[in-house]
Amino acid sequence: MSFITLTGLEDAHEPKVAPEGEYDLCIINAKMNEKEGSHTIMTVLEIEGEPDFGNVFQYIALPGEDDDNAEFKLLMAKRFFTQFGIEMDGGVELEQFVGSRAKGRLVQDEYEGQLKNVLQVNRLASEADED
Repeated sequence: MSFITLTGLEDAHEPKVAPEGEYDLCIINAKMNEKEGSHTIMTVLEIEGEPDFGNVFQYIALPGEDDDNAEFKLLMAKRFFTQFGIEMDGGVELEQFVGSRAKGRLVQDEYEGQLKNVLQVNRLASEADED
């Protein structure tokens, strides 16, 4: 048998889930996911100044052809883009996502028996004023 040296293996640990609350967030990765006619933008959010907390994955569903949920998907996308200051001109440039920052409320959720953080995307200002 051959021994494989893995420097830092002893220090590897599961990231912690952040307590619910407001955090400074930064998009550190963004890419398109296309699966069987479904298109999403996957973003990875880092909780700034909190290296022990795990990153937050945020998926932005994009409408497809003849999509009954197109209006809702566009609204959710617009909320995210607005919160992170991403320019919209009939669409968005994926390359401008990385480095975009926002203050956001994280809540805890469970996925496959594991706790994780989820971003509660802010409502648009005009909608929030109507409530």
